[in-house]
Amino acid sequence: MRVYERYFRFVIFWRIVQLLILAHLWLTSTAGFEAIVFILLLLIVMSIRIRFSIPKWSFLIEIVLCIVFIPYFPFALYGLAIAIFEAAIVGKWWLVFPMTIFMIAYSAFDMTLIWYSLLTVLVGSFTYQSMKERKQLEKALDKERKEKHELEQIKMELLEAYFEVEKAAELKERNRISRELHDHLGHDLTGALLAIQAYEQVENKNQAHTLLEQVKIRLSRSTTRLRNTVHNLTPVTYIGVDRLQRIVVDSEPLLIDFQYNGNVENVSSQSWVMLEACLKEAITNVSKYSNATKTKVELDITETLVRLKIHDNGTNTQKSVNGSGLRSLQLRARMLKGSFTIDRQNGYLLVCVLPLQRRGK
Repeated sequence: MRVYERYFRFVIFWRIVQLLILAHLWLTSTAGFEAIVFILLLLIVMSIRIRFSIPKWSFLIEIVLCIVFIPYFPFALYGLAIAIFEAAIVGKWWLVFPMTIFMIAYSAFDMTLIWYSLLTVLVGSFTYQSMKERKQLEKALDKERKEKHELEQIKMELLEAYFEVEKAAELKERNRISRELHDHLGHDLTGALLAIQAYEQVENKNQAHTLLEQVKIRLSRSTTRLRNTVHNLTPVTYIGVDRLQRIVVDSEPLLIDFQYNGNVENVSSQSWVMLEACLKEAITNVSKYSNATKTKVELDITETLVRLKIHDNGTNTQKSVNGSGLRSLQLRARMLKGSFTIDRQNGYLLVCVLPLQRRGK
């Protein structure tokens, strides 16, 4: 329901009241068939206005009808109040006040008509201002929703760019390691193999000794290079399931039972980052909003997907809201073609399901 529908209903109500006032004046007067025709014509115009979208200047129709029927039905002068109201709610103030003055002057300053016309102007003015403010508010809300949608699109694009950069960095590092192994370690090992083969064929002891020393030097250098390469590949921080376990350990004094099964080597780095963020967000919400005494964390890895399930035994009726952190996780899950759901009906339950991607794919 749009925000100004209540005012639309009020406008219909006021139009009907004005017609009922005219009908009452007709019943208490001696007017004949002309009054019936006049009221029916106003009723038809009002029905068309309610049913269809007609131009704002349509209130001129009521003005013409009232002027035509005033000689035959004097109370048709009250019908001008309908035109005044219709002009007021569309902001045509340059006609509202002249018509009001005409009504008062034509009726020889009848007090009833004066108060009725002023009331019509007041109601029309209030309705116009209220509808204007509500439409401006709705416009601002639509703009805010549009900007929010654009921000979410930008965030998704940034996340996609982040994953592309991460993948490119991984491929670059692989190429660097491959080059290093080929240019240095591979050459040394090949040279050592050739020296051993030559050593087997050499009969001169001095030459054999020289070849053997070359083999030792090359193998020692290869071992050093291999050790340095492995050292450079070793992460300085916990990753994967080790990182999740470290988060659980650091969450004390919360009592968390962490269990996992499946081949953790099949989970991609992007998925591990997502699972880590989910676990942190769940622990934060449990510590803030739940009165749980125990939280269970289950990580299941199958052939096609990885699922992280976090559930506590809290009974607190206070509910946490879906803040920016949870909305961001939902966006990131969609980016990874997965799902992210939260249920607070029976404790706090967070489930993140991601499709399984092999490392490097």
